[in-house]
Amino acid sequence: MDNHHGITMTLKTRLLDALLDGEIGRGLVVTRQELIRHFPDIPEVTTGVFLSNSEITTGARHSPTYDHFTERLDEGKYRIHPSALLARLNERQAA
Repeated sequence: MDNHHGITMTLKTRLLDALLDGEIGRGLVVTRQELIRHFPDIPEVTTGVFLSNSEITTGARHSPTYDHFTERLDEGKYRIHPSALLARLNERQAA
């Protein structure tokens, strides 16, 4: 696994945890700006494109190394696919 992929996997896990813990987003919806603000330790060059690169419909073409688990609702506004949250919740419960 390359370093870039490792960073995105970590960010995905952290994003899902923040959503599950109610620290970010509203339900399944999160904005690009919320993501950038919530993770100041991660360069904006990564957080700024993370949600769009993770899109189920277009991300596969543009960012094949990303997991695809978001749906674009509007400019900078994304819905996290429920199966991604459920999978993370199951991982947390198993740990």
